Amino acid sequence: MDPHYKALIITYTTVVAIWFACYYFLKKSFSPSTEIFTPKKPYMEFAFAFLACLIILGIGQLYINGLLIPNPKNKSRIIDALNQVLIFSPTLVLVWIRKQPLTSLWLPQKKLLWRFGIGFFLSSLSLFVYWAVRENSAPLNFIFKNIYHPKNVSHMVQVIMEDLTIALLFVRLSSWIGGKWTLILVAFLFAAGHIPSMLSEGYSFTELGTLLLDSSLGVIVLLALYRSKDVAWFFLVHFVLDMTQFYGVTP
Repeated sequence: MDPHYKALIITYTTVVAIWFACYYFLKKSFSPSTEIFTPKKPYMEFAFAFLACLIILGIGQLYINGLLIPNPKNKSRIIDALNQVLIFSPTLVLVWIRKQPLTSLWLPQKKLLWRFGIGFFLSSLSLFVYWAVRENSAPLNFIFKNIYHPKNVSHMVQVIMEDLTIALLFVRLSSWIGGKWTLILVAFLFAAGHIPSMLSEGYSFTELGTLLLDSSLGVIVLLALYRSKDVAWFFLVHFVLDMTQFYGVTP
């Protein structure tokens, strides 16, 4: 197994396990951030959310072809961050048009500093775990100073907008078919989408087993988000672990 991938699996599993332990022992502080989102016609809300995602893909193609805010050679991180907001703007626009609360995107409006604090603690812990288990990892101070750096602002914006979009879909689908079935469906679709290409590339059944592990890990992470109904703590973990692909080893 690829050392980076192996380290990510161990790290995500560890961090989510710690979150669940805190949720169990400190339930009042880690309680869900909002009530359950219950639209009158959940199937219609999911259809709107799905359409918004298709539009996001379309805007993403504009970005790839340099048709959003001009940013020659991607020199400006701020402009790139603004472009990321534009790409995922259908998520926020849909919630605004439908007059739905931001909490329907798992974006809490109470105890934000507390929730961001939890996220910062868990994200820092996740970097330590990644460094400890990653083969040939970069020095810990190298990982920290390069990931927690203003140069990565556009990546951070991209990650939080991705997480809000995932919440947009998940919340509306779970309000239609239920949270348990949504988790199962997400795992099935993830696996089904990857198996054909993996078979065509000659992957063994043992290697396909890693896909099952990956799907299971995705379900566990989504379950933690579903329990907390809060992306404020998770997006920092998601962000720093995404950035380890660039700074996990010394160049």
